[in-house]
Amino acid sequence: MKIYSIFKSIDGEVNHFHQGRISTFIRFSGCNLACAYCDTLYALKKDAGTEMDVDQIMKEVRRLGGKNVTITGGEPLMQSNGFLDLTKALWRQDYKVSVETNGSYFPNGINVGCWVVDYKLLNSGVPKDKMMESKQWAKLRKCDFVKFVISTMQDFNEANRVMMDLKEQGCRATFAYSPAHGDLDPLILLKWLDTTETNNVIINLQLHKYLGLVEDK
Repeated sequence: MKIYSIFKSIDGEVNHFHQGRISTFIRFSGCNLACAYCDTLYALKKDAGTEMDVDQIMKEVRRLGGKNVTITGGEPLMQSNGFLDLTKALWRQDYKVSVETNGSYFPNGINVGCWVVDYKLLNSGVPKDKMMESKQWAKLRKCDFVKFVISTMQDFNEANRVMMDLKEQGCRATFAYSPAHGDLDPLILLKWLDTTETNNVIINLQLHKYLGLVEDK
């Protein structure tokens, strides 16, 4: 499979194993979407990165140490066969695995501990027909997250409508609102949440950016 990078850093975004922990990141190359606010453009090309097999990836993960692994991209589920083999290997060696995915593929892995699934609002520029069907979102578990990127009040209102619809469809995941870094002050988002009837929503700050940590470019 094509891997852009494997590195250790702080887990800056929401997941079941807690934001702010040190984690080993496995970044897959290639993505099927082109979000307007994408912050990993360098990993979007399918031919970016290096061809690696499961044994090579696991060797690097063991070298970096630690038992928390975050798989991200690009879009990991584009390379489904390699992804499944990798999650099997991680599970067998007792790693805690969180996977960040863009919402266009149904999450499918071997004992993945947490899915963090983006829902693309209008501000993303992604057509709605690229997203999973409602019945697929309904299969997400309590330990999973649905994440919205919020830039404006319009985005906020849209996220509220989508969240209510997904809950009515049976989605049990936790919902996280992420203020677009550099575009929306988190305190403004907090005020919006405080003045509406939106409950049980997590504000997702990208801690690695606030801490000035260098990404794997």
